[in-house]
Amino acid sequence: MIPNLHRYCAGKLTWLLFLLTSTPAFTQQLNWNSNAQGFELTENGKTRFFYQTAIKAKDGKYPRANYIHPLYDLNGEVITEDFPDDHLHHRGIFWTWHQLYVDGKRVADPWISEGITWDVQQVTPQYIDSDRAALEAVITWNVAGKDVVEELLNLHYERVDPELYKLTIDVQLKPLAKNVQIGGSEDPKGYGGFSPRIKLSETTGFYDQHGVVVPNELPVAAGPWINITQGGPEDPGVVIIGEPDKLPSYQGWILRKKNSMQNMAFPGREPLALPNKEPYLHFRNQLLVHQGLQTAEIELFYQDFLRTDKRSGQAFVD
Repeated sequence: MIPNLHRYCAGKLTWLLFLLTSTPAFTQQLNWNSNAQGFELTENGKTRFFYQTAIKAKDGKYPRANYIHPLYDLNGEVITEDFPDDHLHHRGIFWTWHQLYVDGKRVADPWISEGITWDVQQVTPQYIDSDRAALEAVITWNVAGKDVVEELLNLHYERVDPELYKLTIDVQLKPLAKNVQIGGSEDPKGYGGFSPRIKLSETTGFYDQHGVVVPNELPVAAGPWINITQGGPEDPGVVIIGEPDKLPSYQGWILRKKNSMQNMAFPGREPLALPNKEPYLHFRNQLLVHQGLQTAEIELFYQDFLRTDKRSGQAFVD
């Protein structure tokens, strides 16, 4: 458990509020390193995550780019999976859909990396201060030699304390072709959208603000965040935070106890037309990688996440 409740404040939230509103007392050293494959963020010389910019494939199949892998926990262990045997098309922390239509025609299946390429360009790594770093990128979705979507991506990393860091993923999609539509799986599950592929174990637990969440084949109703832990509700793990009230045609959580990704599903099996003028389709998610958090702590981080939306107030089209 992070020290703000138990060791310093005897159950009070004062210290956590201080962390959210002031400069941390410890110093980290963040560095961006680039190579032909992408950009790595290191912290005190240790890799925190890697953003894949080049096309990566397995034996020439499932070519993909524009995703995060590996992502490391606070003990230096890789907690994401790429090309897992059960779903070779899954890739680390990713955001995509099965259906992509242009002018009424089905042109690609981005979920399985079929008929599409991602051209990652204009990548701008940034240093905000000793504990925060960001990366901005422009990505074009290319189908049959034609750019059909321009994606604006912002990754924001923040070390909160020795036992917790935050990674925010901010995505905006601007259509470059006529009548571009995206849609989830064409079955009752309707999965698609933000999809972390996190390593799971036999003891993995799922929790929201009300307690235990039981994964199901179909989407389940839960709160705006899910804490995926090594077992109990206050064990080390990863919290996935989103803004379900801002997602068009939000379906709910697709949760799996093994051999799959976790997903805040939208827009479901019926395709959604991307707005062709501002405000464009925009969604944000945040990961809290932690050594143990109480529900009240996660709620504070969730409220802080909502307050820091750079594009707050935009409308979304159902």
